Amino acid sequence: MKKTKNLPIHIAVIPDGNRRWAKEHKVDAWMGHKSGTVNFEKLSDVIIELKIPHLSFWASSKDNLRKRPAREVEFLLNLFKEKFLKLSKSEKIHKNKMKINIFGSWREQFPEDVKQSLEQAIKSTKNYNSYFLNFFIAYSGTGEMLDTIKCIAKRARGDLSLEINKNLLKKCLLTCDLPPVDLLVRTGGEPHNSDGFMMWDTANAQLHFSEKLWPDFDENDFREAIEDYLRRGRRFGK
Repeated sequence: MKKTKNLPIHIAVIPDGNRRWAKEHKVDAWMGHKSGTVNFEKLSDVIIELKIPHLSFWASSKDNLRKRPAREVEFLLNLFKEKFLKLSKSEKIHKNKMKINIFGSWREQFPEDVKQSLEQAIKSTKNYNSYFLNFFIAYSGTGEMLDTIKCIAKRARGDLSLEINKNLLKKCLLTCDLPPVDLLVRTGGEPHNSDGFMMWDTANAQLHFSEKLWPDFDENDFREAIEDYLRRGRRFGK
């Protein structure tokens, strides 16, 4: 794929299908999660090659951690601990100046040892600004919007002349420092959003739905999603 000026700046991914993949392969559900982590490495290589600065990745929702079997949740937590510790020491991360951001309620929900691993990944990359890997963990899009409304209401109580506009709303979002999403990719064959994932930032995003389950979605599928984006015209109401 040739680099063009029309490449997206920010791609977000909803990686659906780990559990269904595990069921199809007759293995435990958590093996689907483990297989899926390999794909993120492949996608990060593509954004470096094409110089796409922002990649956002929904790693888990609040419901994932509250409603799933205890053994699966335990595996997920250990997987987060292992993978973020690895990212904090990754040669690729440091060579390419990739900043790691982690959004969601993980600080309130995770055990201390898991939190330490995530914090280390954030701390070790905090001064980088060439690429941004944005992970959404223990995240709820509707919860984020409710918190944003509360933030605006609190500000308005202190300043009755406050102008409530889109700029103020953006400032109150968890993602206040991220640009709008240009391309939202969802795997797993179910063409919908989930729990309002980045609902404000994806308002004008192009959508790409893949039939492939997440562990089967590789770098070639990701390139096809980007090529699909480039084939489309973005009119923004014009």
